[in-house]
Amino acid sequence: MVKATLKSAVLLGLIALGVCAASVPSFAEVQNVRVGGDITVRGFLRQNLDLNEGEGGSATAAVLDDEDAFVQHTTGLNVGADLTENVSAFVRIVSERDWNLGGTAGTSTAAGDIDISQSHITLKNFFYLPGDVRIGTQPITWGRGFVLGSNLIPGVVGFDGDRNSAISADEFTDFTAFDAARATFDFSGNAAVDLPITLDLVYIKGDENNPGSPDDVNIMGFNVGSKFDSMNGEAEMYYLNKRDKSPTNNKDGSINTIGVRGSGSPVEGSSVYGELAYQFGTIGTDATGHHAAGTAQQAWAMNLGADYMLADVQMTPKIGAEWIFFSGKDNNGAAAGWDPIARGYFTTALREFQNVGFYLPDQTCFRNGTTTAANCTGSATNQHQLSLYGSLKPLEDLTVAPRLSWFILDVGALPVAGSKRNSFAGTELDVVTTYNYTDDVQLGLIYGLFLPGSVYRTPTDSTAQELISSVSVKF
Repeated sequence: MVKATLKSAVLLGLIALGVCAASVPSFAEVQNVRVGGDITVRGFLRQNLDLNEGEGGSATAAVLDDEDAFVQHTTGLNVGADLTENVSAFVRIVSERDWNLGGTAGTSTAAGDIDISQSHITLKNFFYLPGDVRIGTQPITWGRGFVLGSNLIPGVVGFDGDRNSAISADEFTDFTAFDAARATFDFSGNAAVDLPITLDLVYIKGDENNPGSPDDVNIMGFNVGSKFDSMNGEAEMYYLNKRDKSPTNNKDGSINTIGVRGSGSPVEGSSVYGELAYQFGTIGTDATGHHAAGTAQQAWAMNLGADYMLADVQMTPKIGAEWIFFSGKDNNGAAAGWDPIARGYFTTALREFQNVGFYLPDQTCFRNGTTTAANCTGSATNQHQLSLYGSLKPLEDLTVAPRLSWFILDVGALPVAGSKRNSFAGTELDVVTTYNYTDDVQLGLIYGLFLPGSVYRTPTDSTAQELISSVSVKF
């Protein structure tokens, strides 16, 4: 009875928000319209992304050849409008494609994949409360995006029809926003409360599946945060629940994630940050493919880092260190563990996109004795990531930012039954160079080099490399 009442309350609340949103065009008057956009062209040169130095790549990933070169084009058009009664609307339309991507005879692929990337309505001071309500397809980021920040991984892996079919480098897709309803309240300066506290409530539709069946994947949660004048600090705590009713074995999944995050600047030029999250509940279907439906979920994630910039020194050097950890759990030979949910924080060009729908398919994950997917682990779980990073400004408008990372599995891979587990996944060097050609135009260059470790090592394994050049303009 309680469960039914709660569902009814949530449903009535959503209907109320929908009615308010639907009624906006009936009386709203356009006060101001803003039109802008951006164009980005990226050139890719890739080598051995499947870690297999053989023509045509592996049998399961024939597209990952020894070398590949292509150009990817993204065009975005933004339209925003301020309406009466504290109402605003925003739409972003995006075309993304590879240059001269082949198609069937008689069809044109010049426009690539044109779709709505963002489309949302914002109701400010909703019902005179000290907060805003936003409904529609929108970006949502908590903190650095460590737990909630992007629809990239679930969108690329599980999206029906694959909106990214027009591009080869899916990690650069523009379609990472959520279909969601969000309410954000700021109680600082409020006459009734006047506390430096913000409250963020989110409801995200992860997957509708069949509209006529209760088989959806929904994410709901809240974030309570505050800022402090001392050390320019901020802190927040959050709770997320991913309710997965899509499994076919009648074992619904419900994964709860609780976490805390903080950051500050103890001394001028320094920055320290940390985040700790814990998951518990029952596993449903999972984008990484390493979590058995219906089993118990228990996992940890952590992100700790610090850096220091010498602002008064020539070239303003910065140096820092970071540790990213996702716990693992041995599960019938596979290393299950952390569920990435909606991770939006990525620091490397190659390893962090392995085994999550991008590169290095499961079947080629551990080739030291076996090629079965059961012995694979993705980069979004079961891993320690240790990094040293920094940046330099040789010229006023030029920034060079190198990063050296090591990847170690929390639960080592078991290549052959009874053999010794392997834990060292590899080393990656990334160098990101950006040059502000003008206030509106930016030139970029990214180089990534991944050296496979003992987890992958066989006589045919080879180094993965990627060179990405880009030019972008905003208008």
